[in-house]
Amino acid sequence: MKLIRGIHNLKKIDSNSAISIGNFDGIHLGHQILLSNLYKIGKKNNIQTIVILFEPQPLEFLNNQDPPKRITTLQNKIKYIQLHKIDIILCIKFNKNFSSLSSEKFIKKFLIKKLNVKFIIVGENFRFGSKREGNISLLKKIGKQHNFNVIEIKSFLYKKYNIKVSSTIIRKYLLENKFKMATELLGRPFSIIGRVIHGKKIGRKLGYPTANILLNNNIPINNGVYAVKVSCISKKNILGICNIKVQPNHNYLEENRLLEVYLFDVNLDLYKKKIEVSIYKKIRDEIFFSSIEKLKEQISKDINITKKYFHI
Repeated sequence: MKLIRGIHNLKKIDSNSAISIGNFDGIHLGHQILLSNLYKIGKKNNIQTIVILFEPQPLEFLNNQDPPKRITTLQNKIKYIQLHKIDIILCIKFNKNFSSLSSEKFIKKFLIKKLNVKFIIVGENFRFGSKREGNISLLKKIGKQHNFNVIEIKSFLYKKYNIKVSSTIIRKYLLENKFKMATELLGRPFSIIGRVIHGKKIGRKLGYPTANILLNNNIPINNGVYAVKVSCISKKNILGICNIKVQPNHNYLEENRLLEVYLFDVNLDLYKKKIEVSIYKKIRDEIFFSSIEKLKEQISKDINITKKYFHI
């Protein structure tokens, strides 16, 4: 798979292409169906498959004071899109200039002239271009003029809950601590990937050494204690417990949060290593403790609850 960062790095491709465009936040079951269709169309017609992403996501740029919480980072999106054997990911920087580009100009200048598009596969609610003026009807109209096909993928109905799968509903479930439902709609547990940093070593002093990841506020998860599985280095699904809290250290920006994870029955040096923390269940909210002894007692209780959840 080839990753192209920035539309300025996009050169005309020689072959025809099948393209999908969107945020793909979460790469949930609906996205997976769309990507599967994209792969099949590319394979059937022997043409390149291309996914176009935007970074930042459009609403993060247009509504930067209160953007939607992000389910997946760009790195995670790329990781999950790769699983669908897509040939090219084009990541376009969404800025003032790009946001003012008309939908028709975007299609003709980039999709037709640069990417030789023959198929465009998008979700039923797809909108694009300046002021979201572009829609599927416009795509089909231009498609007839320039000889490309538009395939509309209906929102995936998850029959168990009788709901249409969307990034919006998954964010809602995560913030409501409904991790089982979010996991089912994502097709995997919600996870956080980050590089381990040095902490204050408080957990080590208490007998519960933690690996720490610095977070920001734009993640759809509340502060508190969670049952988790961790993948790191060559090891996968190590059981553990994590605490997500506001980072009080004055060296960090005010909005930063910290994830501290304690791994059961494992002693690993993870400093500077990248780990993935998959969230399974919320154990409790944040609590302020008046003494170290009360904190240690609560940690012991939290670990017992988590081990019972994981049947260990």
